[in-house]
Amino acid sequence: MDDAAVLAALGFPHAPLLGSGGEACVYSLGSTRVLRLMRPGARFSDAQAKARLLKAIKSNARHLDFLTPEVLAIHKIGKRIAVIEPTLPGVPVSKMLEIVSGLERVRLIQNYLDAAASIFSIVLPANGFGPLTGDDALRRGSWRDYAKTRILRSAGHCPEDLRAAVLAQADSPLDEPSKPALVHLDYFPANVLAEGERITAVLDFGASSVIGDARFELWSAVAYLDAEISPAATDADRQQAQSWLADAGLMMGSVQRNDGSLLTGLSPPTMPP
Repeated sequence: MDDAAVLAALGFPHAPLLGSGGEACVYSLGSTRVLRLMRPGARFSDAQAKARLLKAIKSNARHLDFLTPEVLAIHKIGKRIAVIEPTLPGVPVSKMLEIVSGLERVRLIQNYLDAAASIFSIVLPANGFGPLTGDDALRRGSWRDYAKTRILRSAGHCPEDLRAAVLAQADSPLDEPSKPALVHLDYFPANVLAEGERITAVLDFGASSVIGDARFELWSAVAYLDAEISPAATDADRQQAQSWLADAGLMMGSVQRNDGSLLTGLSPPTMPP
């Protein structure tokens, strides 16, 4: 069943498409709701598990200044899964970076980074380290063991010419965090909403999110400002982000492209998807 047929069956034949990603296409259902239409092959049980996760995150994130998603309803139409969520306020930071400048831009980048640093304060029950949804067999008693298990499993699915490089990361030394923490791991400008310079919502907790080392959130938030992922981000934005890491004692250096632009070299030891 294609998207148009599912939308018609749900009573929204003319819902406008807001965007699409690897997991779903998102349609507007007016000013207060959106419909996340999962790609073919998605499972109802997985949608239910994510709904429970989002409920737990929202209930434990009330102290934060930004909102997180929640699920209002899950529908199964044929073999397709449709999830209805409330519309969250704001515009993606990726879009804001196309238009803001000066002090407002500096404050927006600062607030984007500070919001990333606050995610660890969303406390969830932790049964070891690893994914919050999906394969429970990946969970481990230590962050180091989880990282190695994840890398070894990923190596079997990556292109053959990259396999040796991925496997070489399996024994990279990793410090154990002082305590397990929620790590979004897909925190980048398109998944963060803002109004002006203020962060209003963080989206897409789910498949990438883990209980892990909170420092990975900070590194990934900065690394995702790379030009290939966030083309609207500037070298000045990346320099501001690197200075923010340096102030936190987490700077890992940077490199310069052949064209002279900065590339953040801030990623922690490789964690394949």
